[in-house]
Amino acid sequence: MPDTDLTARLRALPDREFLDVVKAASADRPGLGAVHAAAAAEGAGSAAEPTTPPVPEIPPVPGLPSTPDLPTTTDVPPPIQMSAPAPDYTAGGVPTFDRVRDKVEQRYGTALGSDELDRATPAGRSIAEQWDAREKAGHEKLDQIRKSMHASGEQSTAESKENE
Repeated sequence: MPDTDLTARLRALPDREFLDVVKAASADRPGLGAVHAAAAAEGAGSAAEPTTPPVPEIPPVPGLPSTPDLPTTTDVPPPIQMSAPAPDYTAGGVPTFDRVRDKVEQRYGTALGSDELDRATPAGRSIAEQWDAREKAGHEKLDQIRKSMHASGEQSTAESKENE
């Protein structure tokens, strides 16, 4: 912007008079509303502070208890300061070997306990009994096959002796 006579005269004004000129020049210009508000606030001796609309009063609801002891903003505790990582993590946030081992042992113990509890229920006992019955039947069949093979092996040995 070229330094014109008007610009030079505005620069020469004291701050208070310059703010009066800015307020007067921006008063009826909607596009300069923010400039006008800032000049008006600065002229009043304070920085422009945003204003918040008032909170409407809500009437109490009959039958519901009132809560007059709501915390105010001053009742909020300060944030918790984390000074060092937990002892079972490294400074980079990686779990230590002891932490991982403890977690694995905990999960293994939980699995064993869950298995025990499953077997203690009627459905769990029924499944275990079925498994045992099949296991027993399988062993009996295997013994029968072994006996039949042993018996046929003795017969073939006896037949080979007779043929000699």
